[in-house]
Amino acid sequence: MSFSSDIKDRISANENSCDFCNRAQLAAMVRYAGRFGDDKIVFATENKNVAECAKELIYKNFGINTEYSYKAKSRLYDIVIDDISAVENICDALMMHGDDNGSLVPFECCVNSYIKGAFLGGGSLSDPHKSYHLEFDSKYQSEAERLCKLLEDMSIPAKITCRKKHYVVYVKEYSAIADVLGIIGDTNSAFDIYNISIEKDVRNNINRQMNCENANMDKIADAYKKHLSAIEKIKKTIGLNKLPDVLQEIAEVRVKYPEDGLKQLGERLEKPIGKSGVNHRLNRIMAIADELE
Repeated sequence: MSFSSDIKDRISANENSCDFCNRAQLAAMVRYAGRFGDDKIVFATENKNVAECAKELIYKNFGINTEYSYKAKSRLYDIVIDDISAVENICDALMMHGDDNGSLVPFECCVNSYIKGAFLGGGSLSDPHKSYHLEFDSKYQSEAERLCKLLEDMSIPAKITCRKKHYVVYVKEYSAIADVLGIIGDTNSAFDIYNISIEKDVRNNINRQMNCENANMDKIADAYKKHLSAIEKIKKTIGLNKLPDVLQEIAEVRVKYPEDGLKQLGERLEKPIGKSGVNHRLNRIMAIADELE
């Protein structure tokens, strides 16, 4: 079962705060998962619990008993209302034909319920372990723009894109997705998103640290090869004993501790010196080696 299905199962069972919320949620569900005209309303969903929720809301709002049927070919649960007077009543009450001017969502709780209904009707959430992507799929541009405005009014960055003649409202930031999940009533999933983001940050930091350490080890290995080559050349030609004492000492330490960085090498000397001092001495050794035939 997908993340989206799990969320829909949970929030479809949640009770709304007021009758206005019930109407707002049902309106969004029908607009995002329905087809409606003058003589018929068809609500279709892949989720049985969402179909059950729509059935209950239709009864609560209009006192109409409906049944849903499962279409195996399309894998959809359908609710069909084809009584003309019932269709007219529902469309008028839910303001399906035209702009509702905000009267569908008179209170803040109603806005939350509308967004909840939009998710139940056309929402989906990708696996947050893989990517952060929440979207609402609508057949109607006006509905996508309405939802985008509602989300933006709640400081949630949302955008619209067109895909196969559908209008998709999407949210990409994990914190914004968590906010939406909280709004629609699934606080557990909201906390899960935050926990997953923390795990990802920790993992990424560890990977960056390991990459940095590996890069440093590669630099140390390359430097050691150059130092060792210079030291061997001097040893085979004039001999290390011809070098000043401080250069002999750093050459011996360099050969003995190939994995050490400059700081560690400096600390191993009889009279410890800093990185710049070690680097200067090793560069002198390589310069002497370069002068030898």
